[in-house]
Amino acid sequence: MEEAEKREEFDTGLRKIRHEIKSRLVPHGFFGTVAYVDSDSVDHVPTGSKVEVAVNGRTVVRSFTRQEIEGCRLKVGGSVLLAIISMVDELSA
Repeated sequence: MEEAEKREEFDTGLRKIRHEIKSRLVPHGFFGTVAYVDSDSVDHVPTGSKVEVAVNGRTVVRSFTRQEIEGCRLKVGGSVLLAIISMVDELSA
C-alpha cells in the first residue's frame, strides 16, 4: 500500500496529461495513442517520464520531470501545457 501512495500523485498527473493531450487532438480530427516511458526510479517513484504521442504514423516525444508531472495532478498547466500544445502543433502541421 505504501508504494501505491508514493506513486499516486505521479500516476494522477500522467492521467491528467494523457487526457489533456487526447482532448487537444480531437479538434484537429486526430485519434492517437499516448504512451509513457518512466525514467529511473527513486523509492519506487520514477524521476520523470517520456510521453510519446503517435498519430497517423507520426510520433512526437517530450520528457517531463517528476515535479512537473506531479504538478499536473489537479490541472495541467505551465510548461507541461505549453509542451502539449507544441506536440499537437507538430502533429497537425
